[in-house]
Amino acid sequence: MNPVDMSAPPQPTPAAFGSLEIATPELLRSMVDNSPTMLAYFDSQLVCRYGNASYRRVFESPDRPLEGAQFESLVQADKRDTIVPRAHAALAGEPQEFEYERVLPGGARIHVEVKYTPDARADKVVGMFVELHDITSHKRIEELVLETNRDLEERVQERNTKLFESEQRFRLMVDGLQDYCIYFLDELGHITDWTDSAQRMHNLLPNLALRQHVGLLMDDTHPGQQQPVLAQLIRQAIDNGQSELDGWQARQGQATFWAHTTFTALRDNHGQLQGLSVITKDMTAQKRLEEVMNTLNQELEKRVNARSRELMVANRDIDAFSHMVSHDLRAPLRHISGYLTLLREDLNTHLPALADTPVLQHMAAMDQTSKRLSRMIESVLEYARLGRTTLNPAAVPLTALVHTAVEQAQAADPDRQVEWVLPADWPVVRGDAALLAKLLGHVLSNAMKYTGKRPVARIELGWRESEPTDPQPSGYEHPQSMVKLWVKDNGAGFDSDQAQNMYVMFQRQHHTMDFDGTGTGLALSQRIVGLHRGTFRISSQTGLGCLVNITLPLVSTVATS
Repeated sequence: MNPVDMSAPPQPTPAAFGSLEIATPELLRSMVDNSPTMLAYFDSQLVCRYGNASYRRVFESPDRPLEGAQFESLVQADKRDTIVPRAHAALAGEPQEFEYERVLPGGARIHVEVKYTPDARADKVVGMFVELHDITSHKRIEELVLETNRDLEERVQERNTKLFESEQRFRLMVDGLQDYCIYFLDELGHITDWTDSAQRMHNLLPNLALRQHVGLLMDDTHPGQQQPVLAQLIRQAIDNGQSELDGWQARQGQATFWAHTTFTALRDNHGQLQGLSVITKDMTAQKRLEEVMNTLNQELEKRVNARSRELMVANRDIDAFSHMVSHDLRAPLRHISGYLTLLREDLNTHLPALADTPVLQHMAAMDQTSKRLSRMIESVLEYARLGRTTLNPAAVPLTALVHTAVEQAQAADPDRQVEWVLPADWPVVRGDAALLAKLLGHVLSNAMKYTGKRPVARIELGWRESEPTDPQPSGYEHPQSMVKLWVKDNGAGFDSDQAQNMYVMFQRQHHTMDFDGTGTGLALSQRIVGLHRGTFRISSQTGLGCLVNITLPLVSTVATS
């Protein structure tokens, strides 16, 4: 391809210049073609007269030679309205510099920096030099930097927003405190930040509090709150992280108040002390309540001591009563029983003559009544002893205890036909084994007695762990689980809704002519269960039998033989 004459001055003939030769046109062309800068020349009619290799790779196509091509044809259609006017401006003598995005023949996009330099000769512009630089990589770096800056700016803005919101929340929280206040000190104990909550609690304006020593807020009539002691507390907080103070504090123009104050050292990430925070809680109400409670406790202690003395007197009376019952009441009974024996012996020879008289019946009734009274006296003594019993609780396996009680109940009336229904194994409870044996004896004795008129008595025993819905004994806390035992029979039963004072001594639900007894079994059973801090409840219906429920402290559900 022959280069077009661009009216350039004639090239000098190669000549020696020292050890180098003057550059030839071939050498100059090689230098221009190897330059990464895209170079071209357009004449005054905007016809391309020259383009180096870099320019040709972008603008030349196989079906369109570069030399002789119109400038406008080389410009992208969507860019002509902005680029063509710049070319005309360059031909008018105004150099142009700008950037735009160019689509390569393969479809790739590049960013180019463009310079149009007028070719002025003898005060006349005969063309323009075109210089294009591929700045795609720079542009990408610039965009990356801009995007990074934008991202960083967004993060900074977000962090600042969160910090501002956190500070606002903290300020609102601090200023909104009611029974608490918070303020800040320097390491010498001078107030550096006075919040609304502190102003409200101490009734002190910021201009009167700032830069003042914290001792200003204390009631210095108390030796433990004077400045030397406060200095020690501040030093302790700095050395150990925290210190505390209880005492009376000042409230401007009002009465002092009792407060709990915590001094906390504030340090940055490098461990440098930034000051101290002070959190004060108004404890006046608690202090007053504590004083009232102390007064009440003293009064209660006096009452307890008085009641203890009364109890000692009552116990002495019970001892005297027990002695009277044991000796003074039993002695006449023994006499009655003895005289009845003598009377039988005296009448032994007259028995045939007395067969048709009620004398023998009267004597038998007297004997039965005296024995019943003796049993009642024994029950009263047992009830009194239970009231003074102190338990030594231990783990009691119920398996052997229950089976022994069943055997004894059956042995008391061996001719009775009784269907016993009970599990083979029972839990371990906490209690007194002897008292629990008596409890089972009373309950099973009642079951045997009130099923006496059934052809076949059925007595069922069982147990399970207590559930949350089960009634719990009142008057003490329940640190452990309970076990629920039950005894159910098909006996005569009674109307438990109409039964009054069923747990009172000698109160019976049936006449002695129907069922023998002293009316003390339920009262004794309830007292034994009460000593074990359990519950004793009975539900019954006339003619449908009776159900006894007992709860006791559970040790283990593991069966023990």
